[in-house]
Amino acid sequence: MLTDINSTFYSWIRGGVFLLLVSNFVIFLKNRESLVKYFSLYLLGIFIYLLKGTIHNSFFQSVFELTNVTLCAFSCGFYLNFIRVLHNSKEEYPQFDRVAKSFKNQLFILGVLFLVVNLLFGYDFLLKTLVYVVPIYVTVVIVVLAKTKIIVDNEGVYSLVASWFFFAMVIITVLKDYGKMEFLNSLELHPMFFVFVGIIVQTIIYTFLIADTIQRVSYEKNSIELNLARKTAQLYELKMTAFKNQLNPHFLFNSLNSINNYVIQNKKELASDYITKFAKLIRKVLQTTEEVTISLEEELKTAELYIKLEQSRLRNSFHYKIFIEDSIKVNQIGVVPLFTQPFIENSIWHGLSLKQDGELLINVLDREDLILVEVIDNGSGLSNKSKKTKEHKSYGIDTVKNRMNLVYGEENVRIFITDLADRDELKGTKVTILFPKTI
Repeated sequence: MLTDINSTFYSWIRGGVFLLLVSNFVIFLKNRESLVKYFSLYLLGIFIYLLKGTIHNSFFQSVFELTNVTLCAFSCGFYLNFIRVLHNSKEEYPQFDRVAKSFKNQLFILGVLFLVVNLLFGYDFLLKTLVYVVPIYVTVVIVVLAKTKIIVDNEGVYSLVASWFFFAMVIITVLKDYGKMEFLNSLELHPMFFVFVGIIVQTIIYTFLIADTIQRVSYEKNSIELNLARKTAQLYELKMTAFKNQLNPHFLFNSLNSINNYVIQNKKELASDYITKFAKLIRKVLQTTEEVTISLEEELKTAELYIKLEQSRLRNSFHYKIFIEDSIKVNQIGVVPLFTQPFIENSIWHGLSLKQDGELLINVLDREDLILVEVIDNGSGLSNKSKKTKEHKSYGIDTVKNRMNLVYGEENVRIFITDLADRDELKGTKVTILFPKTI
């Protein structure tokens, strides 16, 4: 039975390979995984090769002889691509990936070369040449790939075992087919027997590896999607919280009251200017609520607009200055919308509103890969604040920090508050905000 290539034993294996080919192709159509695509193409080449000796139609036999060796070379190229994807070698094993890619390209070139030789010199001449070429080339490929040290996990070991075993069976088949080893000739087996055994072992190993890989990728994908859903929910919640806290209700009331006073006092120009600035601020706040990040330039413009309104409301009882270091490209740096507003509000309301010579300084400094923002006032400092004020400031800080943590990562954000009243030469409060230049 094992000497007849058309026997049940060989037919069952061919049928199994065909079913595996179809099932993998269906899986590929469903999820478009490169891993399954390359394995399907490899199986297609193997299946065609396993038809050797079973084709009796003269036309199809001539087509088979013309294309068989070329398809086998292409199939081996797809096999190397399959291995590269299976082990994520481009990211995990770049040295292996470069070598495997080089061999893959060589195999495609060899496939075309084999076709040319076949056309020029005939199928028999090509097969006689392959008796010497195949064992040498396969051995070189496996030895070179093995030296790249991909075997650092179970998948690597299984892949190497599957590859070595199958290609060893291919070499034995070639040697037996052409009677190059006496002891092989004495075995009552069809030369293709060894290829069939090799393909059984290899496909079983890789079927389990593919199933494990797809399951792992699916789990990781679900984890990422779940994480993204959680972060999206957190971001939405924080955006809503931020929106509620972006402009203090007292500020809105006092702003409208200031407009009313200007109107009563018939200061039309001041009222018009205040209304224009107030409308711009409200529009900017509403616009930024829809964004996860805005440019640092836009953030500072909004902050300055808010400061000017408060300055007008408090009858210019304080002065302000915004300093930006020259190396900082404010239009290219993304920031969390209105992250400075709670700190500026606290400085004005709880530090400068009671003074006649108040000063507010905002510094934007370059610290290599980080941006340092300072909000400094010469108010009374933290030590003189009421418990209610401190709780309000703490709540505002927590809201801003939670939003920044979500965008930049908790480990990349630092917010410090320094009470300058503790120093003899200074009074007031200094807020330091440190965050990455890139998101």
